Amino acid sequence: MNLPPSNCLSMNLCRRLPAAVRGEQQFEEASSKPPATRRLEAAGTGAWSPRAVSGSWAGRPRRAVTILELLIAVSLISFIVLALYKMFDQTQEQMRKAVREVDKFESGRSAAELLRRDLSQLVAAYSPLGSAAVNFFTGTNWATTAFGMTNNGTNIHMNTLDDVYFLAFDAEATPTNWLAMRYWVADSTAPVSNVTAGLGTLYRWTTSGNRFSPTYQTINYAASNPQRVAENVVHFRVVGTTNGFAVPPGGFLTNADVPSHVTVELGYVDAKTASRARSFGPVDMVSFLSTNVDSVHLFRMHIPIRNSQQ
Repeated sequence: MNLPPSNCLSMNLCRRLPAAVRGEQQFEEASSKPPATRRLEAAGTGAWSPRAVSGSWAGRPRRAVTILELLIAVSLISFIVLALYKMFDQTQEQMRKAVREVDKFESGRSAAELLRRDLSQLVAAYSPLGSAAVNFFTGTNWATTAFGMTNNGTNIHMNTLDDVYFLAFDAEATPTNWLAMRYWVADSTAPVSNVTAGLGTLYRWTTSGNRFSPTYQTINYAASNPQRVAENVVHFRVVGTTNGFAVPPGGFLTNADVPSHVTVELGYVDAKTASRARSFGPVDMVSFLSTNVDSVHLFRMHIPIRNSQQ
């Protein structure tokens, strides 16, 4: 049998107690229970709630978020998103710049390696035809379109676009081991067209045949499916040295004469700079390229020639 509360004399007396007193007793009993039990009872039955019985909680209004606080929160979130986007955009731009630099260096290395390999195979044909069968020739090709690089109005480098032809020997070449090779800079869209404002493409032409053939120098090499070696070239200079003297532009070596070494300079700009330059007219294009010295990457190499005259 359940006993009545300690402050009640009988069940009838407890029933006749004022409602406020009974509520206070129930609150005291509920407060003595663990918090987890009180929360479960309040959620499951709704029989007890401190907001319902406590005078200090009953009339307190619930506080909501104001429009001003909401605007401040949205502004802070927008600021953080914009800052993150700016950081991401800068990271992407640096990555694109790094990719362009890698592509530019790789293009230059590939072209330089091809030039080094071909020129290192240059040999004398010992042709009895003399000047009709040239071992080595270099000349300035379309020099009027080349331009000088300037820095603060001072000319620091004069570009040139050379044309080089030479006879080479390759033990793996077929149908014969003798190769006639030619490198020149022409328009990026047509190897038979002049360079536009000093910016063009480096082409390579090669054929195999009789080393004594006098037709190598007169063949229409530009129309014979040449190979594209490097894009956006602004400078291509080839100097052969023999007996301590440079072969002059337009000069050639025949019979047993070949250079002791060949110096090659290859300068080019990245695709972004070239694209921007081509958006101008010829005059503005030259002006733009000549003042963007930092955009030009220059390869320079000395290639010794085997079996050359000493």
